[in-house]
Parts: sequence; structure tokens; C-alpha cells
Amino acid sequence: MAKSNDHRVLGPKLGYYQQSEDVGPGLPLFPWKGESVINSLQTFLRELLEKNDYKFVRTPHISKNELFKKSGHWTNYREDMFSVKSKDDKMSIKPMSCPFHTSIFANESNSYKDLPKRYAEFATVYRNEASGALTGLSRVRMITQDDAHIFCTIDQLNGEISNLIELVKEVYSVLGFNDVEVELSTRPEKYVGNLSTWNKAEKILEEMLKDSKLKFKINKGDGAFYGPKIDFHIKDSNGKSWQLATIQLDFNLSSRLDATFKNSKDKNENPIILHRALLGSFERMFGILIEHYNGAFPVWLSPTQVKVISFNDEILEYTKKISKKLISSGLRVENDFRSETVQRKVREAELEKIPYIIVIGQKEKEKNTLAVRQRGSRPKFGVKMNDFIKQIKTEISNKTLN
Repeated sequence: MAKSNDHRVLGPKLGYYQQSEDVGPGLPLFPWKGESVINSLQTFLRELLEKNDYKFVRTPHISKNELFKKSGHWTNYREDMFSVKSKDDKMSIKPMSCPFHTSIFANESNSYKDLPKRYAEFATVYRNEASGALTGLSRVRMITQDDAHIFCTIDQLNGEISNLIELVKEVYSVLGFNDVEVELSTRPEKYVGNLSTWNKAEKILEEMLKDSKLKFKINKGDGAFYGPKIDFHIKDSNGKSWQLATIQLDFNLSSRLDATFKNSKDKNENPIILHRALLGSFERMFGILIEHYNGAFPVWLSPTQVKVISFNDEILEYTKKISKKLISSGLRVENDFRSETVQRKVREAELEKIPYIIVIGQKEKEKNTLAVRQRGSRPKFGVKMNDFIKQIKTEISNKTLN
């Protein structure tokens, strides 16, 4: 039996996501509340990545099969890909973004002076997972990755990997994951490239982990088909372990797709590619966060940050003005103006796990103040509007945890 905070129970109950038999298994629907949480995560990551000199790109959801044949996905990943009928070409839905990002690099004029180049995309990819393996948001067929690829030289490699490790630590700290374990995943049975290159790549990642003083385990045979990887596992508030962030070292794809740059001797050279994700996928991370926070998101992630409740119909117009001012200040606000008791409206807002509940009655109108109930706390009376807005905006800006 599922626990009460299992995201498959709590997520639909709170209106975060839905499953539809008409749409199909592994293809979740996100109403506005779920979209709001994912959008907040994406905004956080976009701002962080742009500060770290990532350039966001956009790529198609489908491609001619020739691209996947060149990249190696057709040989090594074909059974997990969806095919698409086309009038002229045989095509597939993309299972990964790396061939597309590498194609962007290959179509540009690149010099060693331009490197490293960091491309990021919140890319929705599709994988033909077995229906029996699908579960909630943890295993889906629609996967929106916080995907990025770094094109660099061998001399830049250590610095880029070191920066990525620090970036992973920063993201997990903000989200409240403090228990992180690390694995080095090595060459799988199906792979591209030669053994000497693989051995070199594995040695580079192992030395980087040692230099970073990170404890790690070897996960034999679990690397990507194009290169070894560092995998980060977190433990949530339930003690459940999840594999999320990954840093993958690839010496193969750029040559397969003719991606080159001019080196210092004006000769064409293939860049090294670092494939990386911080959250893994937004769908899976959403499910993890629902359980980690028991549905009670910190205010910066909450789809509704403030619920405004009217005491009675006589105070309704004034309450609407208060709500409008909060909305105009940039807060995400819902209203409850129903002709129900205040006790019932407050209780329902608490069950929705809303961070702040504001009740407006006659006293609040006369004194031009707010009655504010913070989640898990007793109400405070006589709160000034400007003071409340300043407080909650500070929490949002600092990404304060509960």
C-alpha cells in the first residue's frame, strides 16, 4: 500500500499532475499547479546557468533516422525509440538531445579561442519504456531534461568537470538535499569507440573525483554507450535514494557528427563533449520533491504562495483590493470568497499546504492591516501590508526552506 506522502497519491490529490488512460501510460498531464512548480525550477536553473555562461538553444522533437545512425543511437538505443511516419523520410522522436546540440556546434565556425561552449536546453525527449516499468513520475515516457553539453579542449576538461561538481552541490543545497552519494559508472557491454579511449576517459573521471575529495563507488558497466559518467545519488526526507545528476565524458560523438574547431595550429580538431544534467528530469524531480516536502513546497516553489480569504460578503470588495495589490507585487495568489465559514476555508487552505493564508475581516479593514497565518504557525494580527510583502519576497529571493 502506498504511503500518504507517495507522490502517486499526494500529487494528484493536490492537483499537481494527472494520468489519463486516453493519453496513455507514462505521459503525465500537468495542470497549472504542476506547471507552476516546474516553471519555478526551470527559472531557478536558467538564471543559475546563464550566470555560468551557458547559452540556451532549442531543437526539434523529431529527426531523420540518419542523425541517430551517425550518432550511434540507432545501433545502441533503437529499442527505446519511437518511430514517426513521414511522407518523405524515415524519422524518429528524439530520445536524447546530444546529437542535436552537437549538430549546432558542427554548423558553427569554431576556434579554440571560443571554447568552452556550453549549450543548455530544457528538452522534452521520449523513450519507449515498457508499460510494466512505468510508475508515477519516477518512470515515464515523456522526459523533460535539464540538459546541457559542454564542448571543450583536453586542457579545459578538468576545470569544466570541477565546475560541474560545484554546480551540482549548489543546486542540491538549494533544494535541501544534503545526503549525496557518488558513483563512477564505467564502460557498458554495448558501446562506441575503442578501449584505449574508454580507459583514458574513465581514468580522467576517477582522478577528478579523487582531486575533489569526493567519496565514490565504482558502478561497473553502467556508463552511457558513448562514455563513462559520474552519477550523483541523493537521499530524500524519507531516506529513499535517487540517482539524479550525471556528468558524462564523451570522446566519440563529435567525430561521428563531424563537429570540429580550429586549434592553435589552425588544424581541425574534434572537441571533447561533457553531457550533463543536474536534476535528471523535471518530471522525476517533481515526484521526488512532492515526497521530500510532503507536498508542502517552500514558498519560492509553491504554485500558490498566498491564499486570501474574506471573512464575510460585507468585506468582499475590500478583500478583492488586498488580493489585487498582492498579485501586482508579483506574488502567486488564490482567493476564497465563498459564502462558507472562515474556519472551513482556512482548514481547506491548510490541507492544500499553502504557505501563507491571509484572512480579511472588519478589523483588518478598519486598521488597514492583515491577519496572516504562516503554514504550521498560529495567526499573526495587525501585520502591515508592506511588511508582509517584504518578508515573503525575501523568503522567495533567498529560496528559504521550510
